[in-house]
Amino acid sequence: MYTTTARFHFSSVVLSSLCIMITAAPSGAQDAVIDELKKQMAEMQATVKKMAERIEHLEKEKAATTGAPPAAEPQVPASTVGAAAAKGIVNTFNPAISVNALFGGGYSSRPETTRQLTNPDFHNGFNFQEAEFQFTADVDPYWKANFILAVDRAGNAEIEEGYVTSERLPYDLLPRDTSLKLGRFFAGFGKHNLLHAHQFPFIDRPLINQAVFGDEGLKEPGLGLSYLLPTGWFSELTFQGVAGENESLFRSGEESKRRGAYLGRWKNFFDVSDSTTLELGNSYIAGRNSDAGHRLSQAIGFDLTMKWRPLRQATEKGLIWQNEYIYFSRERERDPSSRGGGLYSSLQYQFARNWWIQGRYDLLGIPKLDDGRKNRWTTLLALVPSEFSALRLQHSYTTQSRGKSVNEILLQMNFTIGSHPAHQY
Repeated sequence: MYTTTARFHFSSVVLSSLCIMITAAPSGAQDAVIDELKKQMAEMQATVKKMAERIEHLEKEKAATTGAPPAAEPQVPASTVGAAAAKGIVNTFNPAISVNALFGGGYSSRPETTRQLTNPDFHNGFNFQEAEFQFTADVDPYWKANFILAVDRAGNAEIEEGYVTSERLPYDLLPRDTSLKLGRFFAGFGKHNLLHAHQFPFIDRPLINQAVFGDEGLKEPGLGLSYLLPTGWFSELTFQGVAGENESLFRSGEESKRRGAYLGRWKNFFDVSDSTTLELGNSYIAGRNSDAGHRLSQAIGFDLTMKWRPLRQATEKGLIWQNEYIYFSRERERDPSSRGGGLYSSLQYQFARNWWIQGRYDLLGIPKLDDGRKNRWTTLLALVPSEFSALRLQHSYTTQSRGKSVNEILLQMNFTIGSHPAHQY
């Protein structure tokens, strides 16, 4: 238990740190920072005073009961307090940093087909897949920044995502229950498109996501607004204006980048019971493509996700049922359009503290694509010692109406070091 003197030292260190933070704030945000810190300072002073009075009262009661004098107050060297304060100040302004790495091995009976379906960089044998470096920090009282740098096995680096988010701005410029997102990010289309490679439920992405958005997914520079509707359940509307540079959907060129694309998503989340939740969502995106005439490219999607986790066995049992359908069309000058659709349905079951067994069915070609229909059945076994590591073994079998069937076996080691934000729910 801290004594009164120790509490005084703690209060002095905190107050000194707050003064330094005020001085270090950008000039344009100093007024807001000062008001916020003054409020926090007053609350801390009142709390410390009450705690000191309570400690003194308890020590007097103990002395009256036992007849022993109060314990001597420990002396904390000033140099130690100063060093701790300086370290705390430095850590406050440093971003949280994490590194994720993916190592894999695999065998495909037809590697060239695997590269066309879901993994353009696939080769039989063992491979380093990629590493991601993530940096997250508060910019000031209004903005939070998140940057992710991805490095592939050839050593090529790119900004996977780099954006800032805000839920309030000075002078109440941002309406209540509204959030703002600005930068380069995975567009809010459906469920799977929001995930980085190390967050995939399976080792590869679904067939329909690969067919519509390509191997990099739908990630775009742009701006987005999300509004939480005043309903009795979680209901959120998201609108995003993006560059429209996706090479698969928009066949991007410089002209199409300037024209842009526009996205809307409506997500609803329900508590079915204490252990079960249900999420329903639909998404739409449209923009001009770079084919002659700059005709319309668009996609619409529907998703349903159910999650079950019993309260008394939350670390040992769990079930996730996820479904998504996407339809897309690309209008062309000579052909009326290139259109198609597909779906996947996956089931993930945690049957022990560190073990998962999973299955997924993919159907590509409803309505039919130019190269016919494809069916894929996938099973996966995962050993997950903690949230920071996972070892996964996957088998998939794909049939094609225009082509031979493909067998694949994939093994992946996925690990993360450092402080990283929570994954998408």
